[in-house]
Amino acid sequence: MSNNRIMKIVFLSLILGMAFNVSAQNENTLNWNNLDSNEQKMLGKFKEGWADIPEQRKKRILKGAKRWQTMTPEQKQQAKKRMQRWRKMTPEQRQRIRKRYERFRALPESEKHRIRQQRQWFKNLPPERRKKLRNRWNNMTAEQRDSFRQRIKERRKQWKQMPQHKREKIKQQRREVRQRWKNMSPAERRSARDNIRQRRDLFRQQRQERIQR
Repeated sequence: MSNNRIMKIVFLSLILGMAFNVSAQNENTLNWNNLDSNEQKMLGKFKEGWADIPEQRKKRILKGAKRWQTMTPEQKQQAKKRMQRWRKMTPEQRQRIRKRYERFRALPESEKHRIRQQRQWFKNLPPERRKKLRNRWNNMTAEQRDSFRQRIKERRKQWKQMPQHKREKIKQQRREVRQRWKNMSPAERRSARDNIRQRRDLFRQQRQERIQR
């Protein structure tokens, strides 16, 4: 899964999750008089024009209001910030996000599950790490992004072609690495990051030297 796809899906789901993840309901239940007292209280500002609102929008409003009631203060604050960003977008930007979401909805359930896992992985990252990933992607040129996507596609293809027992072995190794990381102290994690950074810089230097020869 590419960072590009992760970023798009993460952002998309955060912006549009409340708006589109609605369950099917009987249209008659969305008449104002058929809403229960709690729903009418939540949607009080829509009462006067409720009958003129399209049914699909009613569903989105009702679903969003119910979800809002279950949010923590921190989640509500994050939602407000996301809506502020949404309002600042151009119609073209909003349309692109809607189209991406429609493509997501058309994916097989297994692919959706994988994307949701990646979204959760991204949300669990420290804020500074998430910011660094965003900045890294935003600073890439179009050519660098295309190259990155291609590398990810090749790796996914190799993963799919890999025998099952090898994939299970790699998964187990990853679980062990994550567990070791959780057991590290902050100082040990900083040291590990420094070692990784040094190795990465050395690898890049050696690769550049080979290219120049």
